[in-house]
Amino acid sequence: MQDNSIFITGKPRSGKSTLVKELVAECGKKVAGLRTPEIRRNGKRVGFCLQDIVTGETGVLAHIDIKEGPKVGKYGVCMEDLERFTELFLNNLPEDTELVVIDEIGKMEMFSENFVHTVENVLKADIPVLAVLHRDLVSSYKEYGKVYRLERGNYEELKERILDIIK
Repeated sequence: MQDNSIFITGKPRSGKSTLVKELVAECGKKVAGLRTPEIRRNGKRVGFCLQDIVTGETGVLAHIDIKEGPKVGKYGVCMEDLERFTELFLNNLPEDTELVVIDEIGKMEMFSENFVHTVENVLKADIPVLAVLHRDLVSSYKEYGKVYRLERGNYEELKERILDIIK
């Protein structure tokens, strides 16, 4: 089992996804994987996209307008897009990938057994992984790498530390 993965965890809205986005932009590596940017309407968060880092293709992870299927809080999870993105992008990483990014391994994603299985396979591979990890899932994934907790006041320090590791 590989332990060359880096997990960033912390409270909601602490900047985890922003940190990962900046690390990807500055690391100089060939990066592949998934991001989950917010979907906003009239300045309010109404859901989350799935976005392939290489192609830019997007789908819906969860939205307040999804009424059927699994729910996390007020958001319904779009299982069809979650399964499709898991299959298309996480199961088919380009051969020249130097860093896999998964933003995020969270409660919504846990509804997909395929996602969970695929992430475990990626974490066992030789390619380093940079992932946002929901704070309730730390104990399930910490064996795969180092967990860094983003807190108020340590953003820049954590960014520099992780950049040094992944460069």
